[in-house]
Amino acid sequence: MCEWHLFRTPHSAFHIPHSQGGDAVIEPHEAKVLIVEDDPSNMLVAQKLLQVAGVPRENIYGASSDPLPLLRGELCGQIDLILLDLQLPGKDGYTILQEIRAEPTLAGIRVVALTANVMLPAINHAQEAGFDGFISKPIDGRRFADWIRRLLAGEAVWIVER
Repeated sequence: MCEWHLFRTPHSAFHIPHSQGGDAVIEPHEAKVLIVEDDPSNMLVAQKLLQVAGVPRENIYGASSDPLPLLRGELCGQIDLILLDLQLPGKDGYTILQEIRAEPTLAGIRVVALTANVMLPAINHAQEAGFDGFISKPIDGRRFADWIRRLLAGEAVWIVER
């Protein structure tokens, strides 16, 4: 059984238009972001890139598996954006997204799929599932800050690096 861990960390791209809507614009320095990633190296990269994008270290949280206990508990009502790996132990990212969208207190959180699977069926599946965006791995660190700003402004960002 996997356990979740909470911690605080004190161009050949194409864009697929997608409109999921969004609420108020959130500035990166005000944002609270949850990274759901089971690979420690990928988690560290995402943390560092979020800091470069302007998200304060104390506003970055992480979970290595199912984040629902955190979102219902300690982080309830606090998270603005979730970066969600699609291939997690136990529950996959699609199942976790369905559970998030099914709960009224969580349904408005922006959720972005993170995956190395950049095949068109995977991208279409993520869009149909209701993700607010899609960022392929490895993440392009040169453009990541712009993507985060756009996501926090309510824009859907669908980026696939090949």
